Amino acid sequence: MVKSKGAVAPFLRIEIMKWIIVIMTSILFIFTSASAQEWVESYDPNTEITIKGTIAEVIQRKHGPLIIGILKEDTIYNVVTAPGWYIEQERMEFKLGDKVIVHGSKFFSRKGELFLIARSINNISKGKNYSFRDEYMQPCWRGGKQHGKKYWKFIPQ
Repeated sequence: MVKSKGAVAPFLRIEIMKWIIVIMTSILFIFTSASAQEWVESYDPNTEITIKGTIAEVIQRKHGPLIIGILKEDTIYNVVTAPGWYIEQERMEFKLGDKVIVHGSKFFSRKGELFLIARSINNISKGKNYSFRDEYMQPCWRGGKQHGKKYWKFIPQ
């Protein structure tokens, strides 16, 4: 019988591979969960501000919230609103040039970019108020796409 040095039994290699897959999957799950909660968990009423300006850009990606660029004086504030399906469901309209007042919480992304997470937006040009957070600062769209459901509206004064 010939014995080779450094050989690992096949069943041990399989066990090692299983553990590597489990660890890699766990790490991936942790990172995706953390990035998905970046917008939702970051609303802090202690950092709320109000800005009045003009819509300079509207950014809707395939996934994630609608981002609105609000021009105030010489600065553009990126405002995080809600998922596209919620914007559609509530028939919210945001057009370039609309004058708006935004109530929201300041938030820094992982890249250090300043965002405002919208609590409410008063679209002066259209004469409409839109709510994004309830009285407990939770997203109005939580619970998923429930068409026809009337959400409690809270617009700060």
